[in-house]
Amino acid sequence: MISVRELTKVHGRAVSVDRLTFEVTPGVVTGFLGPNGSGKSTTLRMIVGLDHPSSGEATIGGRPFRELAAPMREVGVLLDAKAAPAGLRACQHLRWLARAGGLPRGRVDEVLAEVGLTDVAGRRIGGFSLGMLQRLGIAAALLGDPGILILDEPVNGLDLDGVRWVRALLRRCAGEGRTVVVSSHLMSEMDQTADEVLVLGRGRLLAHGSVTEVTRAGTGTHVRVASPRVDELAALLRIAGAAVVPAADADGTLLVTGLVVAAVGDLAAEHGIALHELAERRASLEDAFVELTGDSLDYQGRSPS
Repeated sequence: MISVRELTKVHGRAVSVDRLTFEVTPGVVTGFLGPNGSGKSTTLRMIVGLDHPSSGEATIGGRPFRELAAPMREVGVLLDAKAAPAGLRACQHLRWLARAGGLPRGRVDEVLAEVGLTDVAGRRIGGFSLGMLQRLGIAAALLGDPGILILDEPVNGLDLDGVRWVRALLRRCAGEGRTVVVSSHLMSEMDQTADEVLVLGRGRLLAHGSVTEVTRAGTGTHVRVASPRVDELAALLRIAGAAVVPAADADGTLLVTGLVVAAVGDLAAEHGIALHELAERRASLEDAFVELTGDSLDYQGRSPS
């Protein structure tokens, strides 16, 4: 488990991380989201001991990263895929890491095969594409077969097949009971991959919950319901406290906010009203993210007219 308590980082007069408190639990994929400058990378660097907090603490299994006896066996980290030394061959880079972490040399071949780089293991890293660098960085994170994975933008530069592979890897690791944290600017990908999300803005925690909880709170979430007795149903829904508007694309159909889908169905059943459609339409994660972080953007372009 990753635990963060009142974590703060101050650079001069600028507060990049502001009293963050949260826990990341095993068995789920947790998306770590926020606009540029929100403090995501700084937070991850403090969790893995690369930056020292101004106050507060981040622990892994109850201990700071620096106190872990065998860190590569406990935490696998990818923060910058381009940081691998360009002059080394892929296999040399991983062998050096394995030796430094006290890991068996045979593990290098295993992770190269897992990330699909066996055929280019002897090539120098400087000739790798960004997608290949991402795969190499993930291989390095997997070397120690850790119980915790922290990956910063792991699908950046990958083609569709690579993105799908990363998605499957993350879900498999979570299914094995590991703690998985992944940051990304691709909301559509996080919508498909993450079970929970942490959303930061200007160094502060804006939201933490399941993807369903976060998106359901978005203003775009509503219940779509159709009935041959739509006027009667609309009146009952309004009495129950819901906001109701006719759907623009279909007669006899309503868009309802303020009640969950089960409550709408129960109300119709109680009054013997037949329903021809009843479904919840959640706001997308992208929509919810924009709502949450709209006041936290440092730079905003003018909307096209």
